[in-house]
Amino acid sequence: MGSGEGDSSQGAVDVEAVLAEFDSRAEVLESLCEKTSDLLHDLLEDSAVHVQSVQARVKRRKKLREKYLSPAKSYKRLDDITDQAGLRIITYYEDEVDNVAALIEREFDIDRDNTVDKRKIEPDRFGYSAINYVCRHLGTRTSLREYKKFTDLRFEIQVTSILSHAWSEMNHGTYDLGAASPPQVRRRFFQLKALLELAEAVFIELRNKTVDYERSVAVQVEANVPDLPLDAISLRSLLDQEPLIRQIDAAIAAVLGSPATREPGARIGFWAHAANVAGLKTTKDLREALNYYQRAIVEYAELWRPLLASVPEELMRGLSVYQLAMFLIHAAPDDKAAEALGALGMHPSEDRKFGARTEAARKVMRKYPKQRA
Repeated sequence: MGSGEGDSSQGAVDVEAVLAEFDSRAEVLESLCEKTSDLLHDLLEDSAVHVQSVQARVKRRKKLREKYLSPAKSYKRLDDITDQAGLRIITYYEDEVDNVAALIEREFDIDRDNTVDKRKIEPDRFGYSAINYVCRHLGTRTSLREYKKFTDLRFEIQVTSILSHAWSEMNHGTYDLGAASPPQVRRRFFQLKALLELAEAVFIELRNKTVDYERSVAVQVEANVPDLPLDAISLRSLLDQEPLIRQIDAAIAAVLGSPATREPGARIGFWAHAANVAGLKTTKDLREALNYYQRAIVEYAELWRPLLASVPEELMRGLSVYQLAMFLIHAAPDDKAAEALGALGMHPSEDRKFGARTEAARKVMRKYPKQRA
């Protein structure tokens, strides 16, 4: 195919015939992408491998034509192009690529001759960092009715990190840094790639330090260390370890009529901040306040329940911590309450129910004079 036009002397099939064959299998390729994507999601979930996303696509007809006619290649038939159907698994961290790779090698028939680990590049060069697997479904899977039509069909699975994916999208999608591009542009772009590789290493370092810190905090929470700061990480450990939180959660859930089973996710950071603003600076402060105000928190929930237009089907686990903070803030004098709510991005003037919540909190607080806020 030196001429780039499907030279028949080399036994290459004419490009129009290749495109016609590609068109005839388009529906099967779409189904292959959909089924394989669903399978990968299930396999990753079963293996407890957390990834950013799984993408799938059938190659565009225009791209297929360009690839088949490329002078740098020597394709002779459609099946020489192994990425007609392609999937990409994007991990959060570069060192998680190998975990996904192990799963793919276990679950698919790998075409070793066409599989490339693009992470193995010379140390003074920068490029797209990914593993490009060329695969087939295993015979045990294609023996099943829903996979039978995929027998012998090859497809590509790329595994890469989120920063390498960003590099790839910018490189090929926007800038297309071919040999004809200005040298100064290519140089600056590859300097950017070097910075991304450095960023990946730093993200891994920060993740590992965070994991170590979380383990250390969990031990300190269990040991009731008195001066342990109350933050998102220590609060998460408290939610896992403190029976009183589960007990008060259950009591609030009974009042609201929904179970407290949903994970708080990123909200836990806001809850810790709210507790700090309410005067609870350490895990010891929180534990003591929960113990003293446990009945007050539930009574407060009973009073503000009528203010809610609706209740979620699932409440967040650890909701009692946030309710304690709001109870203490609303029970404070007006100027202190307004200042605290402002620190949380809330403004009484914009909350039509502020007065009712304040009245409820102060009514309950009169029964529990040991006010902490």
